Amino acid sequence: MEVSPALTDPTNPMHADCPGRDVFKLITGRWTLLILWSLKSGTLRFFQIRDQVEGVSERVLSSALKDLCRHGLISRHVEPSVPPKVSYSLTPCGAGLLDVMGQITGWIASELDTIEAAKRRYDES
Repeated sequence: MEVSPALTDPTNPMHADCPGRDVFKLITGRWTLLILWSLKSGTLRFFQIRDQVEGVSERVLSSALKDLCRHGLISRHVEPSVPPKVSYSLTPCGAGLLDVMGQITGWIASELDTIEAAKRRYDES
């Protein structure tokens, strides 16, 4: 039996061992893109991000910021003061992801009426 090359390619996200799955999981998380979107206009402190991303808990935000730093999508800067002032900003990698997100939000805006109509039809049936 011949195995499909797509199933043996470690760069294929459908493959269980694909290293990109970790990144895919991160960027499709509930808060990731909203946190990145909050940073599109510049550097922010933790509480500013929390206030912009309505509904995110401080615990979840803290964890997400760590993951985003670990993956190189944002950078963390600590000013040596008492208490320390910590701020976050996009890296070039994170800014590139925001370019993709801009395309997605454009698609959402152009298709929202169609999607809402489909939801109404589905809910009525």
